[in-house]
Amino acid sequence: MEIHKQIHNQATWVTLINDQNVSVIISDLGATVVAINTPDKNGHVANITLGFLHAHDYLQHHDYFGASVARVAGRLTNATWGDHQLDQNDGTNHMHGGNHPSLSYTRWQLVKLIQTENQVGVVLRYISPDGENGYPGRLSISAMFVLDQTNKFTITYFGNTSAKTLFNPTTHIYFNLSGNAQTLIDNHQLQIHADVIAETNAHKLPTGNFLPVVDTPYDFRTPTTLGPALARLPHGLDTPYKIKAQNSLKPQLILTDPESGHRLGIHTNANAFVIFSTTGFEGDFLVDSTRKMTSQLGIAIEPQMLPDAPNHPDFGNIIIAPDNPMIYQNAYTLN
Repeated sequence: MEIHKQIHNQATWVTLINDQNVSVIISDLGATVVAINTPDKNGHVANITLGFLHAHDYLQHHDYFGASVARVAGRLTNATWGDHQLDQNDGTNHMHGGNHPSLSYTRWQLVKLIQTENQVGVVLRYISPDGENGYPGRLSISAMFVLDQTNKFTITYFGNTSAKTLFNPTTHIYFNLSGNAQTLIDNHQLQIHADVIAETNAHKLPTGNFLPVVDTPYDFRTPTTLGPALARLPHGLDTPYKIKAQNSLKPQLILTDPESGHRLGIHTNANAFVIFSTTGFEGDFLVDSTRKMTSQLGIAIEPQMLPDAPNHPDFGNIIIAPDNPMIYQNAYTLN
């Protein structure tokens, strides 16, 4: 197990390496997952995420590549919570915690490095002052990234606040299991242990209704090839899936690429995955300095509590209080 720390212009990158030739690169700019490098079925190591090779590119392209999103992921209706007016950065609504500043493009403090016989990791911290982006309370967010010898990569967010406020973070990783974005995701197979999705309106805000996935293109209860499924969805997926609670750490989502042999399992203690297929996402920039961003080049998987939860009583609690700290944990199993 090894840890390496390097300065990349405006950011510090920490590389976590296990003895199975798996490595993860974490940036203190936005507590961002820069890369997950893992061997394919032939032993060739490649990056299974989308991102950039240079720190300054993350500041130029605000599409949340690998970034931690906080205080609250997703959208909040009318950018309000109770009497609090939040940052309106998505029309009249609030999205991904606001932009003044965006925590996804702000330097986090490197608190410590972790190195044991079986684990390597890094802890980053951001202190969000009372009133930032309209939120009440001074919120301390610690993000712990740990890679172990079994090829499990775990991200844990710890929240502590001085006053009652909202906390629903996520890590916005775009995956492409072909390795180094060699192909589109059309031949990937996706399985999600979810019977329903949260219905959304034209502004991508949940209506409060749950829709069964059975007999719809949103049905991924069994492994389903993405290309044919997305062909039935003109705008692709930008969809919250309410996942089934599990007592074990078995994956609630499995993504595979038959060609490369890569398999990714994800387990979360939150109640949803927001899935964004990048359908229609065309960008005039290079991913990993190799190819232009294009439709369905990656799939963003965002484990979190259901979006807009404070406005829907069945969506779960994201209210954090001084006597009620919160912990969110997402585990990624790499095969």
